[in-house]
Amino acid sequence: MENNDYFRSPGQLLDELGITSPDEIDIEAIAFHCHATIRYRPLTGCAARIIGNRDSAIITVDSHASRPRQRFSAGHELGHWMFDRGKASFSCQESQFTKEWSRHNAESRANRCASDLLLPVSLFRPKANRFKAMDFNVVKSLAQTFITSLTSTAIRLVECGPLPAMLVSYSDTGREWFVRGSGVPEQLWPAQKPRPNTYAFDLLRGAMERELQGEVPAEAWFDHQTAEGNDIHEHSFRTSYGDVLSLLWWKNEQMLIDLEEYEEK
Repeated sequence: MENNDYFRSPGQLLDELGITSPDEIDIEAIAFHCHATIRYRPLTGCAARIIGNRDSAIITVDSHASRPRQRFSAGHELGHWMFDRGKASFSCQESQFTKEWSRHNAESRANRCASDLLLPVSLFRPKANRFKAMDFNVVKSLAQTFITSLTSTAIRLVECGPLPAMLVSYSDTGREWFVRGSGVPEQLWPAQKPRPNTYAFDLLRGAMERELQGEVPAEAWFDHQTAEGNDIHEHSFRTSYGDVLSLLWWKNEQMLIDLEEYEEK
């Protein structure tokens, strides 16, 4: 499908429109460039939908959603317009924007397209590199700059930020997905369910606070010999859906050093 005349990757779209700064990422203009019109209406049962007819499409976004959510929803539907044109129309629930990140399907692909449009690495990385921490305070600052959701911004920070980190999403049933940064070895997998001595555990079990952060035992998160005796910085918050997002940062990288030596042996 990428060979069709209409197809444009997020990078190609940004280049064609000469976008060089976050304030120039006008999702309505980008959609118009792709022969798609974005309109805002009250929606029930979904956060956004797209209906295409030949070379044009109408993307409808929930007018009651926050502006960051509207932009991401529109970018998500535009991803369907690029990748899934000619298939059935799409009506996407808001949960798909937060849970479809690690699966290999049309929704995950559309999420990635929206992220690449609204949080292009070439613009995001220089701003992320200015920070010397990896927590949701940094995520909130970057999300304000790019007018994006906390989830998509946190994923981009973990993937492209300057420090070793991991983002994990939990629901009541267990781990939904996780994303590791390039500096985090593939041997490390977070616990299937939050364990005691983690803030994620407390938040999922009704802690009064919406977010908690601090140093916690690494072995509460990872079943690996090198986790014993090491700490990790955890910043977790409960989303409006009741799920918990946990941003894990190896503020002290001794565990990662130990793991590398362990694997060499």
